Amino acid sequence: MSVDAVVKTSRVFVGPEQLTEVVAAVEAGGSILADSLVGADALVWFGRDPAALEGALPDGLQWLQIPDAGAEKWLDSGFLDRGFVVTCARGVYGDQVAEHALTLILDCTHRIATFARAHSWAPQAAAVGSLAASQVTVVGAGGIGTPLIRLLQPFGCRIVAVTRSGRMVEGADQSVGAEGLDDALASADVVVLAAPATAETTGLINRRTLALMKPTAMLVNVARGNLIDSRDLLSALDQGMLSAVALDVTDPEPLPDGHSFFNHPKVLITPHVANPPALKRASFARHVQENCRRFNRGEPLLGVIETGRGY
Repeated sequence: MSVDAVVKTSRVFVGPEQLTEVVAAVEAGGSILADSLVGADALVWFGRDPAALEGALPDGLQWLQIPDAGAEKWLDSGFLDRGFVVTCARGVYGDQVAEHALTLILDCTHRIATFARAHSWAPQAAAVGSLAASQVTVVGAGGIGTPLIRLLQPFGCRIVAVTRSGRMVEGADQSVGAEGLDDALASADVVVLAAPATAETTGLINRRTLALMKPTAMLVNVARGNLIDSRDLLSALDQGMLSAVALDVTDPEPLPDGHSFFNHPKVLITPHVANPPALKRASFARHVQENCRRFNRGEPLLGVIETGRGY
């Protein structure tokens, strides 16, 4: 921003509830809390359902901030075609989710869940592995994948990052584009899904790609459930493919009671808790404060959703 740029004081409405942390963030970012949507310049929304906003958005709204890191349900809602900027929380929760991903990787590698389920001292030490000298393929090197790669570095594993463009990813031993995915899956000891849900990534892990992976490979998903074809995964597990699977996200979600994933000896489920509500609110508030500051100064906002990219 140039020294002559005008700093405005925007009116921002917070909903559906005026959470204390978010309200404080709006004000700390230099904005005024609006009493209603009527006349508001921007809406900071911490609700989960886009349908709740249908018909409620006023003319003249310039910016909508949503709480989700992924934009798929908002893309489907049509809000991106209404003339105002929509920003998501891309990368905002990445550190916390990356930490959870590392926990799941170590759990699978050391078979912690298997031992926790045991009812005897039957030795199963041969099943315990190590990340040292193994290959970890991280599919998606954005807000989650990048901090995960940083966390993995002290373990002495070889890290392969898969991105849409194939750009070099800091901390990775090798970076490949979408065309290198098959080879990156085939050579991996651990595969971590950290990519956004788009038309291209839906069903990324399916019968064909599962067949490429080592029978001893481990699969971790902290991205979106629909990156995996659940039926194909269950079939592969029952055929002896993969040694362990850890899912923080599933398709469908939530999983119905009694779903086969819950009872499968190779599967560990955490119920979408990589980013718990209390931590999510605090991280979201910091993001809101920065975006309010930018909005008031006419600077580019963080997390702008691009319809062409699907996120």
